[in-house]
Amino acid sequence: MLGEQTSDKMVGQRIRAARLARELNQEELSARLGIHRNSLVRYERGERGIDVELLVRIARELKVSLHWLVTGEGEMERAPEVPESDRLPVRWIPVLGQVPAGFPHYTAEVILEYLPVPAATAKHPQTFALIVQGDSMEPRLADSDRVIVCPDQSPPNRAIVVALIDGETVIKELKITRQGEKIVHILVPANHDYPPHVLTEDDRIIGRVVAVQKMLE
Repeated sequence: MLGEQTSDKMVGQRIRAARLARELNQEELSARLGIHRNSLVRYERGERGIDVELLVRIARELKVSLHWLVTGEGEMERAPEVPESDRLPVRWIPVLGQVPAGFPHYTAEVILEYLPVPAATAKHPQTFALIVQGDSMEPRLADSDRVIVCPDQSPPNRAIVVALIDGETVIKELKITRQGEKIVHILVPANHDYPPHVLTEDDRIIGRVVAVQKMLE
């Protein structure tokens, strides 16, 4: 569960502080962002959630760290940019604490941090990351690994997928098999101490894992 520091109200306060530090009024910033001034007023007051793409634009426009803007942690100032000629194509994607039921729609409250990944890995605009919890996918995925997830409701057989089961976010291997005349989708853990799960109509596949960032001890 995320703390109060990532609430819409706290994010709004940081936006206002950064705007004032840049000596911009609300009319100037809203014009640069291409939004109505009234919308900016509501964002700064914490009366309205802010989507991910707008947060990225606000951080870029105010020249502040996206991580600081979302969490309040670290330095407000953004690190100096690398010269264009030295850059590799990178996208910053949100690391979610959990997949909300309304995915792909969510607000800053479910974002733990932002993670830089190769742009080629994050081609889908809704690509996100999750932190692996537990040992059900060991040895393939370990606790605290970060998985990069591409939204896909029809992943292929043997793909590692993220699914919502009774409101809980799970990461498992998808096995597609035939039982008589019926096609059955089964979520299979890599760790045999855990049972497989046959997907039902109430379950929902969110996407497939396209990359993993291993955490070294």
